[in-house]
Amino acid sequence: MAGTGFGVDPQALKLAEEGINGAIEELQKLGIAGFAESGRGFSELEMTGMEAGDPDLGTVFTEFCERWSWGVRKLVQEGTTIAGKLGLSAGYYHEQEKYANGLLKDVVAAGIGNPHQTEEQIEGKSWDQVLGDNPYTQITNPDFSPESADKAFDNMKKTWKDVAKEKAEGPFGINKAIAEAAGGNG
Repeated sequence: MAGTGFGVDPQALKLAEEGINGAIEELQKLGIAGFAESGRGFSELEMTGMEAGDPDLGTVFTEFCERWSWGVRKLVQEGTTIAGKLGLSAGYYHEQEKYANGLLKDVVAAGIGNPHQTEEQIEGKSWDQVLGDNPYTQITNPDFSPESADKAFDNMKKTWKDVAKEKAEGPFGINKAIAEAAGGNG
């Protein structure tokens, strides 16, 4: 529904969640797969002093990898938490929006719509259908289509069958009167 104030696009939340999860997957490619979820695996990049060309450089690089590992670990954990919450938020937001929209349709239909419809029938309709199904629009824009006429004739036929059945089998029906006249209990 358009309007002023707060608005969230569930698709945008889903895309943000996918982006964070994609970044975590890229980290998996850098290190050992089991460590990426926790932001670890950078110890695999460490070099000895001989590999680095200088013992001090090897020590500094090892310290850097350890700090980097802890920093990335914290970012991955926070990213995972955010991604999870974004996914949940998108789902909750969608469900709440669906519920509120359905409730509002029910209220509108109760005020101006067809009283014989169930909540499921009303909530399954578009807003144009809900707002268009009322006594005013039915009078100002009657449906004279052949399909509408066929439906009306089918409803009349069913109604007359029901009336005939009631007259024959009901508590004051013809069958009971015939049975009583013949001496039966009906």
